[in-house]
Amino acid sequence: MDLSPTDEQAHLRDTLTRFLAKAASPERVREAEPLGFDREVWDGLVEIGAVAMGLPAAHGGAGAALADLAVVAERAGSAIAPAPIVEAMVAARLLAAFAGPDDTWLGRVAEGTALLTLAVRLATAGLATLVPGGAVADAALVLDADSRDLVLVPLQPSDSAIDNLASSPLADIATTGTDRVVLASGDAAATAYAVALDEWRALTACWLGGLSRAALGLGVQYAKDRKQFGVPIGSFQAVQHTLADVATDLDGAELLAAKAVWALDEHEAVADRFASMAFSFSAQTAERVASAALHFHGGYGFMEEYDVQLYFRRAKGTRLLLGDPRGELLVLADRIFPGATAPETTQPAVVASAALPADRERRGPDFRLGADVEAFRDEVRSFLAEHVTDDVVEQAYRTGTVHNWDLHRAMATQGWISAGWPTEYGGGGRSPLEMNVLSEEMYLSGAPVDGIGVASLVAHTILLEGSDWQKATIVPRILSGEVICCLGYSEPESGSDVAACATKAERDGDEWVVNGQKMFTTLAHEAGYVFLLTRTNTEVAKHKGLTMFVVPMDTPGIDITAVHTMGGERTNITYYDDVRVPDQFRVGDVDAGWKVMMTALVFERNAAWYGEAVRLLDHAAHWAASAIGPDGTPRLTDPLVRERLARGAIGNEVSNLLGWRAAWLASTGVLPSTEGTMAKLFTTEHYQRSANDFIDLLGADGLRRHGSPGAPADGWIEATYRHCQVTTIYGGTSEVLRGIVAERGLGLPRNR
Repeated sequence: MDLSPTDEQAHLRDTLTRFLAKAASPERVREAEPLGFDREVWDGLVEIGAVAMGLPAAHGGAGAALADLAVVAERAGSAIAPAPIVEAMVAARLLAAFAGPDDTWLGRVAEGTALLTLAVRLATAGLATLVPGGAVADAALVLDADSRDLVLVPLQPSDSAIDNLASSPLADIATTGTDRVVLASGDAAATAYAVALDEWRALTACWLGGLSRAALGLGVQYAKDRKQFGVPIGSFQAVQHTLADVATDLDGAELLAAKAVWALDEHEAVADRFASMAFSFSAQTAERVASAALHFHGGYGFMEEYDVQLYFRRAKGTRLLLGDPRGELLVLADRIFPGATAPETTQPAVVASAALPADRERRGPDFRLGADVEAFRDEVRSFLAEHVTDDVVEQAYRTGTVHNWDLHRAMATQGWISAGWPTEYGGGGRSPLEMNVLSEEMYLSGAPVDGIGVASLVAHTILLEGSDWQKATIVPRILSGEVICCLGYSEPESGSDVAACATKAERDGDEWVVNGQKMFTTLAHEAGYVFLLTRTNTEVAKHKGLTMFVVPMDTPGIDITAVHTMGGERTNITYYDDVRVPDQFRVGDVDAGWKVMMTALVFERNAAWYGEAVRLLDHAAHWAASAIGPDGTPRLTDPLVRERLARGAIGNEVSNLLGWRAAWLASTGVLPSTEGTMAKLFTTEHYQRSANDFIDLLGADGLRRHGSPGAPADGWIEATYRHCQVTTIYGGTSEVLRGIVAERGLGLPRNR
């Protein structure tokens, strides 16, 4: 896996950025309205080679990969360049598929003397409507729905431009002229056009990503500069949270667009699925980003002299080119659920076991995980298939304890609790990518592994912040599977504000005396240690007076009270009454608990719930395939059901990609900053939306709990609906995470 561009793509990006900064400045973009076309911009793109680079060398092109064209699309979108570059690049590639060596039109395209465009909707009754670029093109490629012919339609300069929301060069084109050229017919025409349209979807998603990134930049900068009530509006929580949400969505949209391009380049079997996902989600995100940026400009954003309205209009206009956006969700549903049968799993990730072929250089961002990582995935799946039985899953549900000692010890025997540790510390030396596979597969299987996650977090933190005695004494007990740990962070009055910790630890010689109370100490009734945050200094800023301990749970004075939750899980309140803790159990320096806490958070926030969201979608899809609707057909054929399932699949893929990005960064030696925070924020919010969507699908029967007679999907959707509510709270509430993304990721002023 390598998400970085090639050197050539980085150079192309720089070249385009410099050119468009001059040729497609906001002033030039305005001057090009209402037609939305600037001949100098077009000629400059031709001169750079952007238009024809995707053509084979035999036709005057560079034989560039779609990933190279994606760079052009993204840069053009960022500048909202007044030229139909995406349509032109895709149309040229489509024409090349049917052209002979002496094709005149391709020669003109390569020379830059002809502008070719693509009708992105079928022509009916001899008319292709609202063709992008149609008002300025010399020819258009159109698929005629009636004759099933793919035709090239020469165009003459005319007054056919249609005044429109986006100020784009749209036109209605008649396809019945005598000068039209039939390139292909029947299945051959339909297949070639479908591939071209998916290339358009993927490249337009990249174009929309560039637009969104520029619009977000305008919104963030205005929020930093604009002051109200004496402070920048970017310090207001409402502004921060909205911008954090759209920034997170945008990161996901860019990753999804890149994956769609990669899948098309590699001719992956489900490339069409990613193209649909990318266009749908990128278009929705662009609309949200531009809308937020305009909104935070206040009344100024509504004025034509401000740039943000240009992005706002083009975002919506581009989203509508294929018609009602809900229709695109149905296109995606047709690709995931082609009949009335649900697939075995709706996990949309492409699995490519082979590494990059030795005889070909990388074309750009590559989503292969490599043979070694996929081999490890197979090993994990085999192990989980043996150990995670229905009885194991049912026991966790029945008891509310998301931990199973037999499974835990078996995984410890496999060395997987310490799998990601360096070998010199007794670990398995597994890469961050392999560790992400392990986490992903555990949650996909439904394994009750909360104990493994917390144990690994505590052990990792001790490795980095603990004493030699702790590393030699406590860590081996954790890694062997002998003990698990619980987290003693939250308190009744502090919640996510862990720095407001009031549980006191007072020094008494070589010991500390701890008094206080902790909430939500999940697994305390099974744990051997509690990772306990305490207040040791009240004379300094609250986050500077904290100290961390790893305390044996059998220490006298610790009392545990069970708390049963709406989701069915058991958590606990733990009380500490004159608990005497030897100093050797202190982790890190006195009053340095905040630093230890920050280290621990690196290992806590991830997209682990992605697997649970996939299992939820699987339950919903299989229910829809088996449930019969009022018309006597499976509910899976109902467009309202298919639309919801498609939306769930898109969110699952974005969650997956955000998590993999953080793992990939870690594999390059870069400590993820806000990437893990974004993954957790998006995944849990999406998980809740999906659960709400799917329980609504069930109607009144959604009330039936797991084990109740007649419960749809055996009640697992209802159980998930209750359970998922806590995921936006554990590991940092969504509000806290939004603040982190806003301040650390976007650089907005502190909300204090």
